[in-house]
This record gives sequence, C-alpha cells and structure tokens, in this order.
Amino acid sequence: MKIVCLSLIALTSACAIAQEVSVKSLLPQMTDLSFLTHRPNPAFKMAQYSSYDRRSDPGPNSDPFANGDAGNFIRVENTPNGKEYVMADLKGPGTVVRLWSANPSGTIRFYFDGESEPRIKAKMSDFLTGKITPLIEPFGYTASSGANVYFPFPYAKSLKITADAANGGTPTSLYYHVGYRTYATGTKVKTFVWEDFSINKATIANVADRLTHPSDDASLKTIGYGSIKSGARLTVALKQSISSAVRTLQVKIPVLGADDAKKLAWEDPRQPHNVLRNLILHVSFDAEDCIDAPLGDFFGAAPGINPYENLPMTVTADGTLTCRFVMPFENLGPEIPVTVNAAVKPFPWGPNTYHFHAQWLGEHARTRPFRDMTFLDVKGEGYFVGSNLHVASPVPEWWGEGDEKARVDGESFPSTFGTGSEDYYGYAWGSTELFTRPYHAQTRVDGPGSMGHTSLNRWQIFDPISYTSSIKFTLEMWHWADVVATFVHTAYWYAEPGGTPPSAVDKQLLLPPKIEPMKPVEGAIEGENLEIASKTGGKTEIQGGFWKCSGGKQLWWMDAHPGEKLVLKIPVADAGTYEVVGNFCQAGDYGIHKMMINGRAVDPIDFYSPNLDWNKHVLGTFTLPKGTVMLEVECVGHNPAADPRQMFGLDYLLLTKK
Repeated sequence: MKIVCLSLIALTSACAIAQEVSVKSLLPQMTDLSFLTHRPNPAFKMAQYSSYDRRSDPGPNSDPFANGDAGNFIRVENTPNGKEYVMADLKGPGTVVRLWSANPSGTIRFYFDGESEPRIKAKMSDFLTGKITPLIEPFGYTASSGANVYFPFPYAKSLKITADAANGGTPTSLYYHVGYRTYATGTKVKTFVWEDFSINKATIANVADRLTHPSDDASLKTIGYGSIKSGARLTVALKQSISSAVRTLQVKIPVLGADDAKKLAWEDPRQPHNVLRNLILHVSFDAEDCIDAPLGDFFGAAPGINPYENLPMTVTADGTLTCRFVMPFENLGPEIPVTVNAAVKPFPWGPNTYHFHAQWLGEHARTRPFRDMTFLDVKGEGYFVGSNLHVASPVPEWWGEGDEKARVDGESFPSTFGTGSEDYYGYAWGSTELFTRPYHAQTRVDGPGSMGHTSLNRWQIFDPISYTSSIKFTLEMWHWADVVATFVHTAYWYAEPGGTPPSAVDKQLLLPPKIEPMKPVEGAIEGENLEIASKTGGKTEIQGGFWKCSGGKQLWWMDAHPGEKLVLKIPVADAGTYEVVGNFCQAGDYGIHKMMINGRAVDPIDFYSPNLDWNKHVLGTFTLPKGTVMLEVECVGHNPAADPRQMFGLDYLLLTKK
C-alpha cells in the first residue's frame, strides 16, 4: 500500500518513451504539477546564466560574496548591429523557461541553432514586461519592479541570447537571469519558431487561464476535524487499498481579525502569527518522514495571515490555507479547532515516482560575517521546487543583497548563481510593493523601508532544479546593516523514496520577534509641523517616506534663488538659554544656506553631499523668549559640484535648555 506525494492538478504517469520536446509539449507543464511527481522524461538539468559578480568565480582571490552583480556578460561580440553582449550561450538540446531583469533596456536577440540572424529581436523592456503578444501577463509582466517572462523557448542545437545598450555604449548596469533546461544528447527537440505563438494559441490561452485561476479539486471533502490541545496531536491517516495521491489539501484555522489582534500582546498565543507558528505540520508517507514545518510557513503565510493566491498555494483572510495534502499536526499553543479537507484520488505509483517534501530552517543571529544560509542540503534524486522566506529585520536598511546558489550532484561551483535575494523571488530593487503572480509573491512588508516583517515565496514549477545524487541550495545572508536579524525559510522538494528526510523544526525560532516601529526623536520640533511665516521664492512641501527622518518626513524648500528667504515660526515653551541643533537633509541638489534665529545670524552651511542623508548641525546657543521666534533661512547659492536647485530640507530642531 502506497500513500504518495502531493500533487495539485491532474495526475498522470510518466511515459516510457519520451515525446519530442516542443513548445506544444512544454506549455502544459506550466500548470501540470503532476509533472513534478516523477523522474523527468526526458531527463534534464536546470541551470541559470546571470549577471552575478565574476569576482565570485573560483580562484585564489575569489570573493563568494562580491556584490557587483550588474553588467557582467560571457563576452562581447562585434556584429553588423554593433557590439552585442552575450547573456547566455547555451548548447543544446535545451529549453529556456525563465528570463528576469531589474532594468531591461536596449535590444534583446535570440540566435537559435547557430543562426547568423536573430529569430527573436525585440526591445528588451517590451519583451520582458508583457508588451509583446502573447508574452503578456501571466507569461510576461512586471512584479514590484522586476521584469519576468515564463515561457518555453526550445532549441535543438544551441541558443545564444545577447543584449545591447539602449543608446549605444555598454549595458553596464543590466541585471539579468536566464533560466534553462539542458537535455541529454540525442533528445529530440523542435526548435522554437515565431509561428509557435499562433499554432499553440488555444493551449496558450488555456495555460494562461489556469495560471491566473487555480482551482481546487471538486472532490475536496472533510477528512479530519477536532481541537488540538497544547502539546497534543491531531492525526489524519489516509489508508487506501490502492496507490493514491492527495490532489488538494485545505486546512481551516479560525484566527482573530486584525482589530482584535491589535488588542493583544505580541507574545499572546492567540495572535495569528503565533497560532500558525505553534501548529507544527508533520507528514509521513510510506513510513518516511516527508514534511516538518510550522503550519503557516508551509502554506507561505508567515508571519500570521497574509492573503495571496498563486498556482500551488492559496491563503485567505479567514484562515483557510490551501495546498493539496493530508497531514498530522502537533500544537505548542492553546487549544485550537482545526478542519482538514482533502481530495484523494487513485495514483499509478511506479519506480520513477517521487514523494513531496518540505522543511523549515532558519537562524536568529548577527548579519556579520556574510555567509550562505542553507535552505536545502539533501542526497538522493528529485527536484527542488521552491521556497518561502520570512525576514524580521530591526532596521530599515536593505537585507537582501544575498545571491541564491544551487550546487547539483556535487558541483564545486553553483550551476545557478543569482544576483540578489529579491531577484531570486522575481522582483527588484528591494521594492516594498506587494504583489502576487502565479509562481511568486511578496505578501507582507511592514516598513519603513525594509524594517519589520517581510514574507516572500517562489515556486519553481516550470523551472524545477532536478538532481540525481544531491542538491545544496543556499541564499547569502547579505544585509547592509550589522544587526541581529531573523531569517526563516521553508524549502520544498520532490524526492525518490529513501532520500534525506526533512530537518526537525527548531522550536527556539517559532516566536516571530517583535519589532517596535520607529519613533520620532523625543522633544523634537518637527520641520513638517512648522508654520511658514513668509516665503519670497521657491516652492515648499512636506516630503515623506524617509525612514531616517524623525517622524518619516521633512519640510522641503526647493528651487530658491540666491537672496530668497523662507521664514518659519518656532515655538518655545519656556524662556531661557538653549542650544539649538537642527537635523538637515544633504544631497546632490541641495544648496548653501544661511540662517538667522531670533535675529541672530548663523554661519552659512553647505548642504551638498553626493549621497542622500540627514545630518545634525549645532546652530549655536541662543537666549529665547517664551512664545514664538523666527527661523529665517536665506539661499546663498550652491556648491560647484551640486545640481543647481538650491534645495533645503529640515527634519527637526531640538532645543536643549542650558
């Protein structure tokens, strides 16, 4: 009797004889998750070309954490089109399945099977952002500043992909990924032709519909229901007389709404983020441990309930978690009612069938020194099919410069080497914008900046990393700040029975850390709250979104001319002698200004800086009356190195009584 791996869509057995690889044969794999339950036929190796920093290459001076990940190419070729920069040089037979860029520009060209003229030539920004039919959403799109294309481009012999600069020169700033499968020599592959778009029009439309409207099996029914007391288990067993597979798993956990949760302490076990962490999901199939992860993390919802829907997972605001599986639960919190629904169907188990696995790992530690965090390190045979990541960062600085690295079957150097954590998850520039797409999502970003809790996932369904003896998948811990932060992650993989089991959950990491929001400087007189007494030129506004500012905002005066003045009313609570300190913006277009407080002049200050920042300046010691005094700001000019906009930005004033 077999109780077999998770499979989300229709289940089919692998064919004994591999069919010809073509756009037609590959398109259904974009939504058919049963494809992942068997050894691939034909077999392939998944790898990635990217613009990673070549200083990470092996050698005596190798720096595995080098971060210059843009504008690095295989080589430069002189062509009738001018200089072309080779992004990927693939030897077939194979298939490109994913392309990504943070900043597509110029022209992208595809040269198939040694052609001298490109079969695909397009404006890269159009090609990668869903502006060329049929590579429109959900095949091509922008997700939180990241440009993505998921579509099969098969080639029988070879494929070369090149880029050039938008206006000549060198595309030195281009970030890119090219994900591809390589098949064994002799595999029959039908090379992509432009007509494949029209020939497969109906299939493309069907795949698009299934990517954007994932559906659960109609036979979904309740198989387990009960309340789990602290430390107890709710076990649901599937005992089928024939080999079977769970096609859909749905778990319902009643959770508090946001308003009620706010009334509770962060550590309260009734908080949704604690409920979903304290329910531990254990799954075994055929007497093998296969899954060990907190319930919320397994469904990609951590921390708490962060609703989203993509192809393999769905989380709704009412606490309904959908994957497609049956599992026992161990509870570490209060008594929790649980409903388990599943769809179970007969399944043709065979010698090439894989079990589904997941494990939860992480660390709460300093971000220095830089290091590789292990998501998965297993032996056996199977596929790596994705991960989710929950980061809890105590500061707004960007935490995700780290590159993903996949070493397959004992590779000494990764065949997949990325360009940044957000790039791996399919977005770019550390964007805080939430998004949901069929294969990836960013479901939570607290802010300001990258501070607080962030939740991400990526499912490698069309680009699974196959392995025949071992795989090690890591992501660099590369945070701009030297702080103590929490990185916890769930890795998902399919594996032949007898492979490495999942690691046990580290219960010391279950409680998500409480991260206090940034508070205004105590006693500060905020620039954005000051009344303007008069202004003789330029424009003023309140500018927000700056985590380095007290209160996140500043008073902004721009485009003033020399001699023009801005006069502000400063409240003074009590008469006395005060040291006055101001926190001011400094940047490349800020000017030189002199100030006067209550009629007494302050030496001019040059607020130019090549980098945007806020700095404190002691303006002096002043005897001030109770009530209102005037701060007069006069534009003097600008530093020769500055853009001549003569800007002025006041975050706050601090009056310290002497």
